[in-house]
Amino acid sequence: MKIIVSIACSLVLFASCSVDSKQDSSSNLNETIWSSYGETIVNLSEAIPATQAAKMIESGENAAGLFEAEIVQSCMTMGCWMSVKGPAGDTVMVFMKDHAFFVPKDSLQGKRALFTGEAFYDTVSVELQKHLLEDAGADQAAIDAVSEPVYELAFEASGVQIADVPAGAPIAGE
Repeated sequence: MKIIVSIACSLVLFASCSVDSKQDSSSNLNETIWSSYGETIVNLSEAIPATQAAKMIESGENAAGLFEAEIVQSCMTMGCWMSVKGPAGDTVMVFMKDHAFFVPKDSLQGKRALFTGEAFYDTVSVELQKHLLEDAGADQAAIDAVSEPVYELAFEASGVQIADVPAGAPIAGE
């Protein structure tokens, strides 16, 4: 009987510790630390969800401004692009304008990104698709499976802000 009571007390203590840690982490969400790449973004409060870009283009609006999205992956070679969550649960490419700047090559998955630039639809050649897959570290079977160009939404960013980039995240040239 003493063993059952001891186990029950241990479980209650363990559960109360995990509840406290969740409360502590939720209070830290308001303490975002932003890392900047490319042109400086002055006003972070007027971001449009990147998932709205396709609707903006379809309605004839200029799909330029400050966009917000969750990062899925970044280029593992240089950091010259990142993919973000798109409008249909897909991924959308964000290219760094003119390769003028780079984002970290790793450690960005799941991070919140704000980027200023323009959304557009473009045809992505087989060659570029394969190159992007190589940059992402895809296996050879996935690269070889690409056989047709695709027409898809993309962004060209002149400036990027990324929330809570871990210290030591690798950047091109390091």
